[in-house]
Amino acid sequence: MSSLFPNLTYNSIYLTLPATLLIATLGLIAYRLTLHPLAHFPGTFEARLFDSWRNRRYRQGQWHEDVVQLHKKYGPAVRIAPNELSLVDADALRLLYNHGTKTIKTEWYTVWQAPNAGPALFSARDKNIHAYLRKRVSSAYTMSSMLRYEEYIQECLDVMLQKLKKHAQAGNDVDMAKWAGYLAFDIIGTLGYGAPLGMLETESDVMALQENIHQGFKLMSNMGHYWGQARWLTNPTTQKVLEILGVPNFFAMFDKWTADRLEVRRKSEGKEEREDMLSHFMKIKAPDGGPADDKDVLMEALNLIGAGADTTSIAMRACLYYLCKHPSAYRKVQQEIDEYYKSKNLQRPITYQQTLELPFFCAVVREATRLFPSIGFQLLRYAPEDIRVDGKTIPAGTAVGMSPMSANRDPKVWGDDAEDFNPSRWLGDEDKVRYLNTHDLTFGGTGSRTCIGRNIALVELHKFLAQFLHHFDAEFVDPEKPWTVHCVFFSNQSDMHVRIKYRGGLGGN
Repeated sequence: MSSLFPNLTYNSIYLTLPATLLIATLGLIAYRLTLHPLAHFPGTFEARLFDSWRNRRYRQGQWHEDVVQLHKKYGPAVRIAPNELSLVDADALRLLYNHGTKTIKTEWYTVWQAPNAGPALFSARDKNIHAYLRKRVSSAYTMSSMLRYEEYIQECLDVMLQKLKKHAQAGNDVDMAKWAGYLAFDIIGTLGYGAPLGMLETESDVMALQENIHQGFKLMSNMGHYWGQARWLTNPTTQKVLEILGVPNFFAMFDKWTADRLEVRRKSEGKEEREDMLSHFMKIKAPDGGPADDKDVLMEALNLIGAGADTTSIAMRACLYYLCKHPSAYRKVQQEIDEYYKSKNLQRPITYQQTLELPFFCAVVREATRLFPSIGFQLLRYAPEDIRVDGKTIPAGTAVGMSPMSANRDPKVWGDDAEDFNPSRWLGDEDKVRYLNTHDLTFGGTGSRTCIGRNIALVELHKFLAQFLHHFDAEFVDPEKPWTVHCVFFSNQSDMHVRIKYRGGLGGN
């Protein structure tokens, strides 16, 4: 080496390398603060320099609060990482998420693609693949299909109400965060697997399904921003090491359980006719027009859990939360439901279609889910051309996203009371309500951008809330700490302890 570089010694190399790294780091910092295409957008000092700020905040699980405060401080376009913007803007919402948009999902979504499986609807970034996947299952998720499945939903709801009645009569407080989860997951089991998962009956998280799914969501949603994403854990080498160490593979176990349920249904074909979502999934076609293989059927069953379970249980808790926080609204909507039962002489549980005849009830549902949508994280897209926010042009191809939690509180859309629980905003002026509908990001957008599980959530939510309010009074055990929220893509609530009083009207013991 000395013959090639006579003035270079090993000691000088040791001194030069750190100096070079320091200069490169300082140069990078200077570039990101001054010359970077996003340098003119505000944000925390750390976020403008490194991904670490966003990643750390995501891991801490309070993004549903962080993102709201972020926009209050910095405005409608905030730099949350060197190459990523968080937006709250009505025009940008239309360009990014409404029907007909040409925006593409960012690479973050690929973290949700299960290894050794066919493409999944949520993770599909190619528009043609996404359209194909949605089209082949869309009929199973239509509102007309949900109404055909309503009897199965009611069966699960009946079990829940009877269980709650016994707890109320025994004077027991109940954790409605758990009960909402039990109901939503049992209904998904009924529709997608042919039988309830058994959570309501056992009053437990069977197979630790909810806990494992939440941990999986936390892991995947965070690793989506790291190099290699989930491949660090899902590659065969890591899986083999975990197997040797005796670490259980929950997802493999659940795949087997799902496959077993599918086999049971196949054996019963021709013996019993049951029209549910599983029967539809078993009839879907492969791209070549032939029958889809079991992997595709299993993937759709798993998609159903992602699309319909947490979204619904979160909405149930949100509605109860805001009603318990506002007793006058609780009494008003309860009176509306009671009067409807009386005027219609209802001897059977109220149906979803009947709840649509209750204007204040529907307004409460819309307002509670607006204020607390299930999704807390950013819905990331690559910016199209000609997008301007707060007078600044966003370069095409920039990673941008909106959190429904912050978008649904934009005072420019929702008014000065954007953060207040005000169901009346959904009543009266039809043009205003139509405008609010187009700017409500609760279900992720409009048209093909809407969460495919929206109709499941609406039917379950309306039926649960109307029947619960008709049969029970409820109040928080501790109004100062009504619940705990941990954001892992979904803003999951826990420890929602409620004191319930049975009002009558349920049969059984």
